[in-house]
Amino acid sequence: MKKLMIYAAVAVFSVATMSEASAQGRGRGHNRDKGRKEYVKFHEKRHKAAYKRDKEIAKSYREYYKERDKAYREHIKHSNKRYRDHDRWYYDRRFHRRSEYVYFPAYRTYYDPYRRGYVYLHNSRWVFAPTMPSFMVGVNLGTVNVQFMANLPM
Repeated sequence: MKKLMIYAAVAVFSVATMSEASAQGRGRGHNRDKGRKEYVKFHEKRHKAAYKRDKEIAKSYREYYKERDKAYREHIKHSNKRYRDHDRWYYDRRFHRRSEYVYFPAYRTYYDPYRRGYVYLHNSRWVFAPTMPSFMVGVNLGTVNVQFMANLPM
């Protein structure tokens, strides 16, 4: 009889505990899901706007440097100087006729084909230089691992 009473008490206690635990989250769970959906919707819209803005900025950069290159070529033509084009390694099959930025992950350096120069970290700041950085001189860039990127990290 004692065992039966103990089993009955345990069963009542477990049923009461489960019903109390499941009843606690009913009212707030719906609001939490609604809040989560609103959060996701807001951030998706925000990221789409940021992506669109970055794409427009990149387009304006390309247009600006296209005009600048045209003006530079005119200047060189009239002043009888040599036109400074890309570095020699850029005409390799992997790079030639690509409009993206070239990233060298091993050296944390970018090559900017629009400005015809290098962007790299120096003293915790991004620096642009028209010449190759000293730590990359002598490196065979035809065999180095590269990535092509749409935008610079600045």
